Amino acid sequence: MIKFGAVMPHPPLLAPQVGGVRIKECERTQKACREIAKKIKLLDIDAIIMISPHGATLGSTVPIYASPVFEGDFSNFGASKPAYYFKGDPELASCIIRENPSMASRQPETILDHGSLVPLLFISEAGIKKPILPTAIAYLPGKKLFEFGKSLAHAAEKLKRKIAIIASADLSHRLTTDAPSGFDPSGKVFDEKLVDLMRRYDISGIINFDDALAESAGQDALQSISILLGAFDGIKAKAEVLSYEGPFGVGYMVAEIAPIS
Repeated sequence: MIKFGAVMPHPPLLAPQVGGVRIKECERTQKACREIAKKIKLLDIDAIIMISPHGATLGSTVPIYASPVFEGDFSNFGASKPAYYFKGDPELASCIIRENPSMASRQPETILDHGSLVPLLFISEAGIKKPILPTAIAYLPGKKLFEFGKSLAHAAEKLKRKIAIIASADLSHRLTTDAPSGFDPSGKVFDEKLVDLMRRYDISGIINFDDALAESAGQDALQSISILLGAFDGIKAKAEVLSYEGPFGVGYMVAEIAPIS
């Protein structure tokens, strides 16, 4: 059963040992991420599925990490300590692969990329000690990723697992002239459109998003969000955008999807 969904950004600057005083420039994002973690802590869940766009992307299949343990740090960003450790859920990983063997591929990797680790910092900070199941994405149309997302819910139902799902997602990387990927006016257009679609929980609008606009904006959000939305297929739910800002030339949106009972 899918109990909760969230969209969380993944700038390493949100880690105190990386961001330092610069964290103040994205306080709204930090506050919203902590709110998401608090809501997850209050839920009766068995595991957290973590969808990252920075995993070992294989093209046409979605990598599913089946290890019983995971670890990660921010050594690639100049801060190797502390290291973070999480339990895995190999049984759930195997069940997802059986549900959709043509689109899911088992991966033995145990090191978490920053796309997973940044959102999980807030999970760890909140004292949540549930097993995690990290996945990556595939560069496929939104409709196909949405269909794959259904596999997550089907596997959870088969195993009678209560699941929270986090889609790690940064929006445009081209909002300003000093942005990581340079400036493109389409960045602001993309972000405004995606934030509006999420506020309205317009699933069709998101999974059928304009490819040309997404490409120009330099984003890594649509793939992970499309998988998340697929997991909620058939569930009456509502979405809320908790925050949006772009302090470093990259758009950060924090949003939640909650079933309506």
